[in-house]
Amino acid sequence: MEKKLIGIPIRKYKDLKTDVIGIYARYLDYFESNNLIVVFLTLNNYKYLINSLSCLALIGGGDVNAKIYNSLDTLDYDYELDKLEFLLIKEALERKLPIFGICRGLQILNIYFGGTLKEIPSSHLGLHNIKLKNDVVKSVNSFHHLCIDNLASNFSILAKSNDFVIEEIEDKKRMIFAIQYHPEINFDYEVINYFLSYLR
Repeated sequence: MEKKLIGIPIRKYKDLKTDVIGIYARYLDYFESNNLIVVFLTLNNYKYLINSLSCLALIGGGDVNAKIYNSLDTLDYDYELDKLEFLLIKEALERKLPIFGICRGLQILNIYFGGTLKEIPSSHLGLHNIKLKNDVVKSVNSFHHLCIDNLASNFSILAKSNDFVIEEIEDKKRMIFAIQYHPEINFDYEVINYFLSYLR
């Protein structure tokens, strides 16, 4: 099978007195085990690499700056990551690249298209159940305290949790599929295979 290149915006992590850039290894393992080649994207290199990509992944991370979508204060956010991901969404849409969102990725995609977020009504830490459109229940890994409040009008809902948190969204026309949970933790291949159907 031909390998495809998937772009992922890089993160900066504070490690004692040193800034470290990278992503959690579990993401690399997850995508590479699905025959994808991961390309790290930064504000300085994305314009040179975007045309070589087959798709884009927006993965988990810290909160998006809440002032982008409402007047709430965000105590801790990454201005450069917010900026980079907004630029990458725009570039991907212009080039008709499929976009896969995980956790924060779902949230920033909803914000990009005019949606909003809110504090989650209950704990979504670790395993919990979600219900898909066909009433199938599956167990997923979650680590987040924000969720979709107002859904951007271009998205349809594919799954919700028992407490009505939106867990999966899709914009088929733009080839965007995003989930609130973390499939890379338990290697949930069902969702990545669904996303990769955009590339076939």
